[in-house]
Amino acid sequence: MMDTMLDREGFDSIFNEMLRSITFKTGEILQADRTTIFLLDEAKNELWSIVAKGEEGDSEEIRVPADKGIAGYVAQTKKTVNIPYDLYDDTRSNTAKQWDTKTGYRTYTMLALPLLNEQGDLVAVVQLLNKLKQPLFLDAPLADKIDIKGFSPEDEKLFAQFARSIQMILKSSRLFYKAAQKQRIASALINATQSLGKSSLDLEETLNKVMNQAQELMSADRSTVWMLDEEQDELWTKITVADGTLKEIRIPKGAGFAGQVVTTKQPLIIPFDLYDHPDSETAKKTDSQTGYRTCSLLGMPVFNADNQLIAVTQLVNKKKQGNFPPYNPADWPKPPDCWKASFDRRDQDLMEAFNIQAGVALQNAKLFSKVKQQQLEQRDLVFNVSSGVIFTNKTGQIILANDHAKDFIGLKDIEEKSLRDLLHIKEGNFAEWFDLALAAKNEKERRQDYSAQTLVSHNTQAEHSVNLCIISCPDASDVNQISTILVIINDSGDEKQKQDQQKLVRSVSRVGNPYG
Repeated sequence: MMDTMLDREGFDSIFNEMLRSITFKTGEILQADRTTIFLLDEAKNELWSIVAKGEEGDSEEIRVPADKGIAGYVAQTKKTVNIPYDLYDDTRSNTAKQWDTKTGYRTYTMLALPLLNEQGDLVAVVQLLNKLKQPLFLDAPLADKIDIKGFSPEDEKLFAQFARSIQMILKSSRLFYKAAQKQRIASALINATQSLGKSSLDLEETLNKVMNQAQELMSADRSTVWMLDEEQDELWTKITVADGTLKEIRIPKGAGFAGQVVTTKQPLIIPFDLYDHPDSETAKKTDSQTGYRTCSLLGMPVFNADNQLIAVTQLVNKKKQGNFPPYNPADWPKPPDCWKASFDRRDQDLMEAFNIQAGVALQNAKLFSKVKQQQLEQRDLVFNVSSGVIFTNKTGQIILANDHAKDFIGLKDIEEKSLRDLLHIKEGNFAEWFDLALAAKNEKERRQDYSAQTLVSHNTQAEHSVNLCIISCPDASDVNQISTILVIINDSGDEKQKQDQQKLVRSVSRVGNPYG
């Protein structure tokens, strides 16, 4: 009876923690004020979710008909709904208005997206409310924090990169439920997944949590997570050294037992005594230098949501149940009684379930780190070059411009305005050049250079002799489509601006376009 209660309560705890964690991180990444993931209950034809209740940290389950409101519309049609400011003007907002009246909240913008499984069947609806301005002032009233542009197509694309991961988390919960049949396993799974679910999107912190939780979950003496670096053909990890700092170590991706897992993409169990294994010479040599004694090992591949291998979890020395004296390095190479045990198929199955969550956590941390780093690098470069720099969307609406560009144009408030209307070339047709940039089909057509042009400032009618460079940035998901136009403006005789232009063009070519 107790085991049954613990299994059920443990499963609910695991699942709810997963749901809350991924809901929070989705909202954080897409800069939404509130986020809800509605799961589909096919038996009752309802959408349901777990939401926070009160200040005690409690939660409650809410349910809505699967064919009512905007979430219901998304569930029925499996189509994304993106409603800009102001949602109350939309004819589909009645349910949202009623809910706002009940809760005292105010919804201004909304993005609702379907989450589908491999067969294209609905699993959930993800609903994000109120896109927030950046930088965010936490103490400001909600109305002042709202980004009136709402959620962008770029937000939808960014979500698409995480959608498969969310679906995999829901799938992993079923594996956890099957694995959590005994009290010890259920308790360990709860602790491990709760800890992983609470981890930040920082890669180093996530790596450390995966190692610690895997070690505790499997009753192993040591654990290592080897990340795969495809570009360098290496495996790397970080270990804590004597002074408490982290040190990165790297090995060839085919080296050692971890390398075998990378090569085969299959689990590897080496029972006690590992020293009897034909490939144990490297372990023996390392142990002789460190005084450690490797007795057993479990290596498991970690896959991302696209089923690509991204890491290997390696657990060393299964702890034998019972009370035994700790290992004494002076006894090497004699194996201690406390490690005369082996990992088995049950451990492998349990780690397979754990690694689904670990893979999601590691991949999300890697992706988030990459996206943030690219955006920071690009923005820093844009605002520090001496050239005038303007990014527009494919309609010509300005989405980013530095101060030098605004000085050339003669206006300060140019974001969200049409560059076609603001950039005046005295004896040239900028609108025609812009249209050519949008129609670019190959590498050659994606760059246009116009030297010695006369740019007329919008208000003062001052004339500037400039060189224009127009670059077409392809869509990240479809290179045949242009999503963003980059316009660089230089004084004709300014050599530093020419160098800055080359630097910016190289940056866009190397890391891509983070604005579309």
